[in-house]
Amino acid sequence: MKRSRLVSIAVLALVLGCISWASADIRLDDEAIRAAVEQKLDHKDIRNGGGPRVDVENGVVTLEGNVKSLWARNEAVKRAMEIDDVVAVEDKLEIAFGESDEKVAEEIAKKVRSYPFYSIFDDVNLGIQEGRVVLEGRVTMPFKSDEIEERVSKILGVQSVENNIKTLSVSIHDQRLRASLARRIYGDPLFVTYAFRAQPPIHIVVEGGRVVLTGAVRSKVEKAMAETIARSTFGVFNVENRLAIAS
Repeated sequence: MKRSRLVSIAVLALVLGCISWASADIRLDDEAIRAAVEQKLDHKDIRNGGGPRVDVENGVVTLEGNVKSLWARNEAVKRAMEIDDVVAVEDKLEIAFGESDEKVAEEIAKKVRSYPFYSIFDDVNLGIQEGRVVLEGRVTMPFKSDEIEERVSKILGVQSVENNIKTLSVSIHDQRLRASLARRIYGDPLFVTYAFRAQPPIHIVVEGGRVVLTGAVRSKVEKAMAETIARSTFGVFNVENRLAIAS
């Protein structure tokens, strides 16, 4: 009887020892994951004074603290998921707010206008409320929509981005019409000075022969002339004049 008890105690000690080793292995694995995640997040566009802070328990990574931008938060989660043995990522990161929606909108407009592939044949507009941004408009190529969204998501104060930018249909007729309209409008003596600007103010959006003029001009005369030139261009079916008059 005593021998039987000794054997049972020995088996129990062995089982408990295995559990203890397993727990130690889990802790070591979690520590290795945490170190790997922190290394992945060691980037100037991701790191901020208050985050991301990394905690790991049983392979589940928790990210906390403040980050600079929406892009930084999304990138931190993506990079954490790339680490081997990460089971899941719990995102508790917070994005810093900008000074005001007006200031954030101004910065977004600058980023869109300075985008290298943003041309006079594209048109992007935005709405913003408490840092939540909605992008609208038309671009000539699909990659432009994605890249503009990424640029906007890197701006301080942007909490979310709803991307409703559409891609214009591919048409040889529309491509020729765009070129013709650009030559005629910016070749006119009234607008020739605009043509030499890094960011010409009149945008010409063409789809299916229908033309939308957007942007800003200096006077009602310029607004009317741009529309007259567009309407008199061969191949144009309809013109919508949305040009604003700069104050």
